[in-house]
Amino acid sequence: MLFKTLSGQTIIGLCALFAATFTAITSEVAPVGLLIDMANSFHITEGKAGLAVSAYALVVALAAVPLTILTARINRKTLMLWALIGYIASNLIAALAPTFAILCLGRAVGGAAHALMMSIVSAYAAHLVPPRMTGRAISFVFGGTSLGSVLGVPGTAAIGQLAGWRVSMMVVTGLATILTVCIAFFLPKVNASSSSVHLPSFRTPGVARVFAVVITVNTLFFLGHNLLYTYVSPLLMSHGLPESALSIALLVTGGVSILGLWAAGQMVDSKPALGLLVAGLITACGMGALCGSLLSGWSAVAAVGLWCAGYAALIPVIMSGAIRSRATTADIAGAAVNASSNVGILFGSAAGGMILNTAGLSVLPPMAVGIVIMATALGLCSPVAFPRVLHDHSESES
Repeated sequence: MLFKTLSGQTIIGLCALFAATFTAITSEVAPVGLLIDMANSFHITEGKAGLAVSAYALVVALAAVPLTILTARINRKTLMLWALIGYIASNLIAALAPTFAILCLGRAVGGAAHALMMSIVSAYAAHLVPPRMTGRAISFVFGGTSLGSVLGVPGTAAIGQLAGWRVSMMVVTGLATILTVCIAFFLPKVNASSSSVHLPSFRTPGVARVFAVVITVNTLFFLGHNLLYTYVSPLLMSHGLPESALSIALLVTGGVSILGLWAAGQMVDSKPALGLLVAGLITACGMGALCGSLLSGWSAVAAVGLWCAGYAALIPVIMSGAIRSRATTADIAGAAVNASSNVGILFGSAAGGMILNTAGLSVLPPMAVGIVIMATALGLCSPVAFPRVLHDHSESES
C-alpha cells in the first residue's frame, strides 16, 4: 500500500495534489453536464455550446509544454497557487458571462491555468516520496483526474438541474477557492531546483519511439472519449432517458466509474499491458452498446457507466507509461501527456459537434469505438511502455 511507510506530511501533500487534479478536471469538464442549459441560455445549438470545452482544450494543448519549460526555475508551490487562482478567475467569468463569447474567454483563462498545474503535479508527487514509490504516487495523484472526469460532470449537472448552470459554475469557483487556501497552508514546498527540466531524449531512437507511442495512444483515447462524452446528455436523451433524470444518471455512471480507478490501482504497478487491454476493451464495449437503438432508458445509462469505468482506468496506466519511457523528466512527461490529452479533447469535442450538427448522434458511437480499439492495439505494440509484467525495481528506477 502506498501510504503505509509515508509520513503524515507527505500523505497530506499527496492528498492535496489529488484534490488539485480533481478540481482541475472538474473545472475543465463541467460544461459537459451543463451543455443543454448553456445552449438554451445563449440561444445557440448544442454543437456550438461544445466550443466551451474546445476553447479550454486549445489553450492547454498549445501552452502546456512551453509554460512548463518557462517556469522551470520557479517554486512549484507558488506555481500551484497561481494556477488555482487562474481556475477561480476562469470559473467566475464563466458563471457571470453575459454572452457566450465572454464565457469562452473565461474558459481560455482556465486553459492557461490547467496547462500549468497539470504539467507540474507529477513531478511534485515524485519529489514527495522515495524513488521506488514514484509510479504509485503519480498514479494516486492523477487518480484525481479520473475522479474529476467521472464525478465532476454528474456533480455539476446535478447542481445545474436544481439551481441553474451559473450556480453550478459558482460552486466550482468556491471549490477552487477553498482548495487554494488549503494548498497555501498544507502543501509541502518543492524548490524549482528539485525539479530540473530537460527536453525528451529524441536522439535515442528507441526511447523517442516509446514516448511517441504513449503520447499518440493518450491522444487517441481522449479523442474517442470526448467525441462522444461531450454530448453524453443529448446521447442519453436520444436513447429515451428523460431530461429530468440526466443528473441522477450521470451521478450513477460516476459512482460506477470509481471501480475503474480501483482496478487501475491493482494493475498499474504490476501488469500495465493487461490494464491497458482490459480498460480499452471495457471502454469500447460500453460505447458499442450505444450504437443503434438496442438499449433505451436506464440500460443506456448502464452502458455509459461501463464505458466510463474503463476510461477512468486508462489515465493512471498511460501516465505511468509516459514516466516509464524515461524519455524526459516527470515535469515534461506530465506536460506532454497534458497537452496531448487536450489535443484529443479539442478535436474530439469539435469534431463531435460538427458531426452532431450534420449527421446526427447515431454516427458518434461507432466512430468512438473504432478510435478506442485503435488506441488499445497501438499501446499493446509497445511492451516497454506497457509491459506484461512490471517488477518493483522498474518503478524505482523512474
